[in-house]
Order: sequence, then structure tokens, then C-alpha cells
Amino acid sequence: MKIYKLILVLLLVASCSDADETYYEIKGDEVVYHSVYRLGQEYYTKAHTSIKTIEDADAKTFQQLTKYYGIDKSSVFNEVKKLVKRDPATFKVLKKMVTADKYGVYYDNNIIPNSHGLSFRFLNNDYALDDNQVYYQPSDFNSVVTGADKSTFSVIGDEYSDYAKDKNQVYYKGYVIEGAVVGSFSILKNDISKDGKSIFLKKEKIKEADYNSFKTLRYEELKEYEYKFIAQDHNSFYSDNGGNIAITKKTEVTNEH
Repeated sequence: MKIYKLILVLLLVASCSDADETYYEIKGDEVVYHSVYRLGQEYYTKAHTSIKTIEDADAKTFQQLTKYYGIDKSSVFNEVKKLVKRDPATFKVLKKMVTADKYGVYYDNNIIPNSHGLSFRFLNNDYALDDNQVYYQPSDFNSVVTGADKSTFSVIGDEYSDYAKDKNQVYYKGYVIEGAVVGSFSILKNDISKDGKSIFLKKEKIKEADYNSFKTLRYEELKEYEYKFIAQDHNSFYSDNGGNIAITKKTEVTNEH
């Protein structure tokens, strides 16, 4: 455990120090890029510095947007690479891997099909939308929330919530929770939610749950049952088995205790 903690500290220190040494610099008529790389067995103990001149960058108009992106009057750069077909006037960095301009939204510099960069915005850490579509963790066409109503789409919960809704449906991580009633839907905890008549684990209905007696377990109860279960009702305990609900009759648990 001590070795693990030491490695973690070294990783954090290396990450912070490397980030401090990564930046653009204007030197006369040139733009240079300072970065850090680490090698093999000396990864934790020694950092190597790289200083490269950015070809075609206009020093008079160059601006650093982040440590990894810069623009001049006619181009956008990712580290030392000039990106093809980017508009510096509208280009913005939304997250480390997510950028946008008038041509669209990009993940790791690859455009997301049918995206609209000028209207794109994050709703929370994972959900986003633009004038064309809704996204969960925007990265490619697979991240588009199919069938979502853009005009009524909103997040349920906090900055890191996986739940969202529109006028028609409720979503978990971008997937429809089949049968969930929008107007009565609420989040409980431990990826468990409910509406006015049903209980759900993630995006699946717990068909066996007794609605009136169902409740999630408090911390003391979780500890008592060695964190095996996350909820209970009059008849059973429930646990999350890799996204599938596992049901244990209370008579079985009582006999074991």
C-alpha cells in the first residue's frame, strides 16, 4: 500500500510539473512550443524537454488558448500541428479533448458528424447539445442521443449526473429508460431511480420490486450487510451485478446472519 501511495504521489507531481512546462512562446518572428515527455524506466524521476518551432505560425497575431491549442490570424494549432479547415475566429476549446468552431464540434480533432459548433454547449459534465442534436459524452456519431427532443432536453440532478429527460422520455447515460414516466421520475441513489409506479436500476426496470415497500439502503445498512446490497423491499434485497439486478430473498440472508 505504501508503494502504491508513493507511485500515486509521483504521478501527481510529475503531471503537475509537466503541465507547468508546457506552453507556447513567441520569440521574435517565431512561435515555439515547449513540452515535456518521459521515457521508460526513468519515467518517474526524469523529464525531458522538447522545444519546437511551429511552422507557418504568424508570431504577430498568435495567441495561446490553452497549453495545447493556439491560434493566429488564419490557422488553429494543436501543440505544433496546424489543423486543417479550422476557423480561428470562432474556434474555442470546451474541454481538453472537445473543441468547436463554425464548421462543427471536434473530439480529439475529429469532427462529430452533423454537429453545430456555434450553438454547442455542455449541460453538465457529460450531456451536451447544439441546434442539431443532443450528446452524451460527445465523441463521435455513437454519442448522439437518438430521438431526443432538443427544445425540452435537460439534466436531472447535478454536474455529474447520468440522468436526463425531455418531454417524452427519461435517459440514463444517453439511453432511454423504457417505460419511465417523465412527470413522476426521480433519482434515489446507487443508480436506482423511480417514477410513480416502477423502480429502475440504471436503464432497466426492476420488475420484481415491491413498489410500496422498496427503499435504498442507508450507509449503516450497507455496512451491516458488507455492502452486498444496495436496496430492499418487504421480500428481498437487491444488488447491482454489473448493470443487472441481482435479487436475494430476505429469508436467505436471515439464515446466513
